[in-house]
Amino acid sequence: MKFGVFLNQYYTEGSEFGVGDLYEQVELMEDVGFDSATLGERHIHEEGFVEPITALAAIAARTERLELGTAAMLPALYNPLHLAEQVAMIDEISGGRAAFGAALGYRERELAPFDVEMDERVGKFLESITLLKRLWTESSVTHDGDYWSFDDVFLSPRPDEVPVWIGGHADIAIKRAAYRGDAWIASASSTTSDLEEQIGVYEDALDEFGMSREENDVILMRDCYVADSVDAAREAIEPYLLNLYRLYARWGQTYMDENEVEVDYDELDEKFVIGTPENCIEQLRTYEDLGVDHVLIRCQFPGQPQESAMTCLERFGEEVIPAFK
Repeated sequence: MKFGVFLNQYYTEGSEFGVGDLYEQVELMEDVGFDSATLGERHIHEEGFVEPITALAAIAARTERLELGTAAMLPALYNPLHLAEQVAMIDEISGGRAAFGAALGYRERELAPFDVEMDERVGKFLESITLLKRLWTESSVTHDGDYWSFDDVFLSPRPDEVPVWIGGHADIAIKRAAYRGDAWIASASSTTSDLEEQIGVYEDALDEFGMSREENDVILMRDCYVADSVDAAREAIEPYLLNLYRLYARWGQTYMDENEVEVDYDELDEKFVIGTPENCIEQLRTYEDLGVDHVLIRCQFPGQPQESAMTCLERFGEEVIPAFK
């Protein structure tokens, strides 16, 4: 099983967080054995948010080994040619380490400024994914679609390969990931029983489409903290973690409503990997047994000090990852 980090991107009032903190984190991550670093996408965030493409380019220049992914961006918001060029350049800067994770988006407040209507998200998403994959692999692309048209366009240089990861929670989204992508990003909201059922949907879809399970990964995001005890881990992150979930509730996170998730630690803790290294290993073994191939941990939440995040990354790398290698 591979391990990556979904890096913090939230500026918050009174927080000392700055994008430069991520450079220190990814350098430590390479030293202690992580496999990947990922960033997501958000717009119209009052406190501030790290833009992923520019930040990944900077991280690419400061690392040598980590796979660099988006988890996830919203391709419907972009001209596919421009987005393909940006991701291809991250791949070039990093020496072939880029992966592109994509999702539909759920906040109308984020979509509307980009002239994307809620009812056209799926159509734009599918057309963009098709074009991105063609632009990264074909010497010339001509396309006349519902949303974009191109006549004999191309990228130079083209990447050797950019894996496409697709996020989704509903069955139709999971099947879309099987058909359109190279990996499915499972929701951080999914319980263990959810995951068991959802991985079954994904694997059945791969079989239906004649695709190899060995070549198509299940990627799981999990909130995580390693400490000397469960209580110590909870004390370190609880106020920051719950603040993030309050933000999700404020933004109208659709899957929270679907799963009746409340902003209460005891209601959420099944979805966390926290405690001693042994506690974390045991929890992660459950996901490994279910068929998860790549876990993205999130161990810094809005307002959480850098020192706290660095401590968790170091302990996870030195005391958890070796159990899976």
